[in-house]
Amino acid sequence: MGLIKEENDEQIVERLAGKAGNIIAMLRSVFTTPEGLDIATAIIFAAGLAGYACHEAVCAEQGTFAVVTTKSGEKYYFGDDVNKYLLESRTSVIGFCNAIVDLPEEKVLGIVASFARGIGSEDMTVCGLKPAELYEQIDQCWKGIFHNMTDQYCQSPSEWPVLFGIVTQNLLVTAYQAGAPKEEATGMAIECAAALSKMGKDTFGEGRD
Repeated sequence: MGLIKEENDEQIVERLAGKAGNIIAMLRSVFTTPEGLDIATAIIFAAGLAGYACHEAVCAEQGTFAVVTTKSGEKYYFGDDVNKYLLESRTSVIGFCNAIVDLPEEKVLGIVASFARGIGSEDMTVCGLKPAELYEQIDQCWKGIFHNMTDQYCQSPSEWPVLFGIVTQNLLVTAYQAGAPKEEATGMAIECAAALSKMGKDTFGEGRD
């Protein structure tokens, strides 16, 4: 028997790219109204799922988090294990978001850091939405597609962020082609992905099933 050849990053991306098309089509269908595609909302959901995937991949692989608890009892999750999927390589979620626009590193890190600075503030929003409200919507979407799409398309949890990074990048390209300001759209995706990567099932109270 021959040895199974391990895929490199490019091969993993190529394999997942075709599957990502099904998720993109689903998001397009859900967020298309009689007036056309609500591309901003589609990007928020795609990037939110990508950030959520970062957090869930760490949990599935029994990684570690640095937990920050606010005065009101909310819990947020930081650390190298989640950052690995979020921003530390070309095939990280933010790597996919920023591949075309190529925002300066300091600007990307500033967007990521702005969420951390806002934790605990009653006025904090993520892409204009209350964090708990946004997390609930993304959580329900993840659960709705996990068994039929995410889990079937990926060979390991480490591929979940890659899959949704590809989805987010494709929807950003759609936004750019429609005339959306590139830096603004990319910044929104980065903001949303970074925020959701730091949230878990017990961030806003008792853990959910």
